[in-house]
Amino acid sequence: MMKQYQRILVGVEALEGVTHNAFEEACSIAKANDAALIIAFVMDKNGYAMLERTDPRGFAQLKNEAVTKLKEYEEEAVKQGITDVQAVLEVGAPAKMLVQDLCQKHKTDLIIIGQTGGTKIDQLLLGNKSKKIQKKSACEVKVVSGNTTSTVHV
Repeated sequence: MMKQYQRILVGVEALEGVTHNAFEEACSIAKANDAALIIAFVMDKNGYAMLERTDPRGFAQLKNEAVTKLKEYEEEAVKQGITDVQAVLEVGAPAKMLVQDLCQKHKTDLIIIGQTGGTKIDQLLLGNKSKKIQKKSACEVKVVSGNTTSTVHV
């Protein structure tokens, strides 16, 4: 029997790259479970800190672009028949924000994220964000990459 989910948090990329697979998977599971869907983008404070200091208007423009993209994700989820949808934009450390702050604040029972980590060298030097999220989460985490998914029950 498939587990019933009530509140699903999906981490999306709103500025770079693509997270369609994670988003589509989250919509599918939310619809099948009649669950609430929280669509979250966390602007990495380390990645954007220099821009925020040197070009506050540029940083504000990026935040506005992210808000616009999140609204598109939200509209798409509603089009797919999900009635309880919320988009969230935060600035911080993505893994920590998704696992601790957003997961607890929204009382989610499933986090869905796309595979991250860049090249093999990047993963060795910087670590893999999706693996960090899987290890630190208090709820179930589903990692979606290309055509495969892996689920960790905690």
